Amino acid sequence: MNHSEIWQQAYDELLDQLTDTLNPSATDLETLSGVVQAFLWGRASEDALLYYLSEQFHVEKVQLPELVMGLVDMKRNFPPPESNPPVASLDAELPKVSIIITTYNRKEFLQQAIQSILMQDYPRKEIIVIDDCSTDGTDILMKQSFGENSRVIYMRNETNRGPGHNRRLAFAAHADGEYILFLDDDDYLIDRSYLSQAVDFHMLHPGISFVAANVFLKYSQTEQLKISSLGLSELINKLDYFMNFEQKGFPKPASTLTTVFKREALIQMDILNMNMVNDASIYLRSLLIGDAGFIDVIAGVYRIHGNNITFNLSQSFLIENLEEKMLIKNMAVEQYGYSAKKMNQWFNHNVYDTIYYYLMNSAKSYKDFEAMYGWAHTHCPGIYDRLRREFRVKLMKKQLLRVSLIRTLLKK
Repeated sequence: MNHSEIWQQAYDELLDQLTDTLNPSATDLETLSGVVQAFLWGRASEDALLYYLSEQFHVEKVQLPELVMGLVDMKRNFPPPESNPPVASLDAELPKVSIIITTYNRKEFLQQAIQSILMQDYPRKEIIVIDDCSTDGTDILMKQSFGENSRVIYMRNETNRGPGHNRRLAFAAHADGEYILFLDDDDYLIDRSYLSQAVDFHMLHPGISFVAANVFLKYSQTEQLKISSLGLSELINKLDYFMNFEQKGFPKPASTLTTVFKREALIQMDILNMNMVNDASIYLRSLLIGDAGFIDVIAGVYRIHGNNITFNLSQSFLIENLEEKMLIKNMAVEQYGYSAKKMNQWFNHNVYDTIYYYLMNSAKSYKDFEAMYGWAHTHCPGIYDRLRREFRVKLMKKQLLRVSLIRTLLKK
């Protein structure tokens, strides 16, 4: 047998042993196979592997070394046919990484997010927590748990301002690192070497604006973990990624959980004057400045639950989002020489997708539909008729269901 066949046979035997021990469901077996393969191919660290086995199968930590030993031995004795090249070492003075964490009434998640950064092996880092006037004791937690830690800065708003405003505020006040990571309070990193890898990548590829990685999706209701792999090449041309952002073959990373931005690119893209500092806007503006990078490892955990903002969009939030895309379109044409015709096509496509997502997932009333139709008619007439036509039936169904529910309640 050749090397590939020997490796595959060893992998299959080891996976069978793990399956017998863990007894996964059919759904979990697919993810287990993916995680094990990612570990053996160098796309998941031992941290990520241990995290997955512990969280998904509730394996006692004392049992993990025995389970993992076979995988570690296989990785050492039977390296995959094409292993990833080693990460370059940093010889110069380490650049600083500033991590901005926005939080609001999630102290039980916030502590895990902060600890996941403090556990990173990259030494020159600083965490800025900005609290949007929480009422759940977040301020007490920060004082008791991190008050004496010089690497953690705590800011607190007197009134609720929203995550976009807070990212900009924290950036302006304290984020002076050469590299910036925006972290939501309910997400966290699991690969302790990830910041080191990201900084190395930036140093090796100075033309990029940001670098991102893969994550586990953690479904809060079922506590199930699944791999979310971007499947991007190591370097992605800025024009290609910008023009095809969130289309097939050009996915958006999960939030900004793993994305380490170059601070210089954020300044150049005018982050301090952005009205909406959300993930899509930051990515699109950054791609006007430089290329994107991708590290094929599982670096963090993105929670999916009922409180994720992407599933509870307000009308005002959506309109801000659309206006931000209009600003980005104008920047691309006026400052970076993009074709006005192509950018109008790009804008039409993005506006349609944004409004479609909102109407399908977040719109609650006839007024919500009419507000979106009105905005499209004024600012993007090319998609107005299409939206009205496609959602006429959907709106009627919503109204009929509402009437049916009211009648049912009245009969009780």
